[in-house]
Amino acid sequence: MKAQSALEYLMIIALTLGVIVPTTYLFYTYSKQSTEQIIYPRINEIGIEIINNAESVYYSGEHSKIVMDVNMPEKINDINILEDRELVFEIETELGDNEMVFFSDIPIVKGDFTGIEGIGIKKIKLEAKEIDGTLKVEITKI
Repeated sequence: MKAQSALEYLMIIALTLGVIVPTTYLFYTYSKQSTEQIIYPRINEIGIEIINNAESVYYSGEHSKIVMDVNMPEKINDINILEDRELVFEIETELGDNEMVFFSDIPIVKGDFTGIEGIGIKKIKLEAKEIDGTLKVEITKI
């Protein structure tokens, strides 16, 4: 009789764990996917805003500048500028490191981006400067 009740108790615990563990896994996976679905559009919005403001500063002429308050989402590891035309966000995803690239019609250069990574509000300065005899927009974190 004692063995039967112990066996029934173990069966109830096994059934309970059989429901709780997969449910917890599904919830965790869903919440991670939801977070990434929120982060990607936010990074896209930030990239487009930076490029649009850089073009505005460029066409306003030398010494013009804009300071932006940008609410950076999590999972951004770094921001780079390639070949004076590409703004690249290096982001960490569930599948590994990834990049989001935004193309500029005007020459842009990277200033000091120290501390740009990480979540929170960051100030980014866009300033039109003559660099190497060419008007370019320098993007700097202040």
